[in-house]
Amino acid sequence: MQNLLTQPVQTLSTTQLSELCVYLNSEYRKGSPVVSDESFDFYASELFAQDPENVFFSQPQPTDTAADNAKGRIGHPTPMLSTDKAYELSEIKTYVDRCHSIASSIGMNPEDVKFRVLAKLDGIAGRYVASTRQLVTRGDGTFGNDISQLLDNGLVIVGDASRDGVGEVVMPTAYFEDNLADDFAHPRNFVSGAASASTYSDAALKALKDGAIHLVLYRDMPVIVVSGDELLANLDELVLRTKESSPYPLDGTVIEVESDELKVKMGSNNRYHNWQIAKKEAGETVDVEIIGETLSVGKTGRITHVFTIPPTELSGAVITKISGKNAKYVKDHGLGIGAKFRLIRSGEVIPNHLTTLEPVTPNIPTNCPCCGEPTEWLKNPMTGINTFIACKNISCPAQQGRAISHHFKMLGIDNFGSATIQRLIDNDFTCFEQIYLMNEESFINIGFGSGQAANLVSEIQRGIREPIQDKFLVASLGISKLGRSASMNILKHFRIDELGSLTESDLSAIHGFGKKNSKHISESLTARRDSLNFLLSRGFNIQHTQDIEKELSETSANGSLSGVNIVFTGTMSGSRDEMQADAKSKGANVQKSINKKTNVLCCGEKVGQKKLEQSKELGVEIISESEYWERYKD
Repeated sequence: MQNLLTQPVQTLSTTQLSELCVYLNSEYRKGSPVVSDESFDFYASELFAQDPENVFFSQPQPTDTAADNAKGRIGHPTPMLSTDKAYELSEIKTYVDRCHSIASSIGMNPEDVKFRVLAKLDGIAGRYVASTRQLVTRGDGTFGNDISQLLDNGLVIVGDASRDGVGEVVMPTAYFEDNLADDFAHPRNFVSGAASASTYSDAALKALKDGAIHLVLYRDMPVIVVSGDELLANLDELVLRTKESSPYPLDGTVIEVESDELKVKMGSNNRYHNWQIAKKEAGETVDVEIIGETLSVGKTGRITHVFTIPPTELSGAVITKISGKNAKYVKDHGLGIGAKFRLIRSGEVIPNHLTTLEPVTPNIPTNCPCCGEPTEWLKNPMTGINTFIACKNISCPAQQGRAISHHFKMLGIDNFGSATIQRLIDNDFTCFEQIYLMNEESFINIGFGSGQAANLVSEIQRGIREPIQDKFLVASLGISKLGRSASMNILKHFRIDELGSLTESDLSAIHGFGKKNSKHISESLTARRDSLNFLLSRGFNIQHTQDIEKELSETSANGSLSGVNIVFTGTMSGSRDEMQADAKSKGANVQKSINKKTNVLCCGEKVGQKKLEQSKELGVEIISESEYWERYKD
């Protein structure tokens, strides 16, 4: 099938298009999409134009996600159908007219017909049974698979969990971008893999523990109710409102009639409910040629293609560069200098490669473009397929610069921007240990002004002098899979000066650390033992996790916030981490997002209107930052 992707779509036969759509749908549902969502719709639209009666359209396609291949196939009491799609206003008007016509046939005034507008979530559809706490995927609509294990391992139900319902298993976009975007193409892929796993990966365990995988029940989602005339007159605005108000990845906007009587009359076919439709954005496209290529090396050594195209205006923006996503994608789609492809941009979405028109032999580097050392293929942690190209040379200058930047940012030490770091590296100061040993004269000798030199030394001294939690020091080492959260988990069991001698078995005994990551982290900590010991010798004012935990346990039971569920939002005058730590020390349960259990929302500046409205709807008390400190000062 891969060879079909590099051929112009107009040259593909109906049979080829049908087979390609089935293949692309299957890979998408397995959690390893070969093309973007827009590209898939592009191929499907061409197939529909050639053969509207093709079997691909006449029956529901099995979701066939990794989750749907899990054990425990279960029948649905009623079919779980797909949702019909519309791309143009004219298609929505046809839908509204049909609803009005059928409403008239049962004695309803068309002007009284109301439509519910809500976000179309992009995850795994499922059916939830409250009495048995069972969760089953949509599957082929008739049979799905049991993924109830998610409920026992941290899945958060958004909505009324006391009632049966259907919904979508999804992950908040912000969590995905902050924690998983480097390793996974889309939140949906990650959620699908987590749902299907018999043994959870470390990343899945962490996401579940963080409460970052949600089952959003459709009936309890925010909706906008409008008349047919209002829907057609304000469609773009309504779509934008649903998009801006959702914290989850979306696949369009759902529009459905509100009347149960009308729903029954309109019924369904073997694929869709006739009373429901999804408005999707086809996006604006343009054909372009790649005129330049840059290979970017990240701090972990992963190499990414960045392609240059002639300045191209698309959906109100001028595009000059586009990411190649990963080496496998570049290879599969024949991307490189001279390749011609179709570029798409939907609304404010990042521009994407849609389809290759004239492929070339791609440049997959066998040597690092920065240091010249051999590259290696790395597997996608979810699919096990070679997906990324990386440089594993820890002395690679590109990685050195990013490692230095990461270290100082993690410790909150300012003034070490890219230009400063590049000058240091150009003068053979290639690791943070060397920089800590520099004085003002050292900085001046390599070209820094006296004022800047004094500021750099002063900033380092401030970072050493001010209190800092041990987890930040460990995370600053830049070890893959060992960020602040994982570091704190380890430091609850071991002191920071013990980390350099931890074994794989030491780590695997800690909840949340699998065998693979335990081996990698223990080996990496051993390799970075000297760097860690160096930092400890600098005299940092370290606040140890074990000491903090002990103090919290002793004081929180009788704290002024004991038993209170609190959320902090907006820009605070101080550190939000410090406020959260203060609340925990006083017995509070600090939540990441507002729900029915939330008691207090503490607001800084620039708070989103959605959070305020949600808090008011749920009866959550809203206080300011100053009110927090005044009320809970003891």
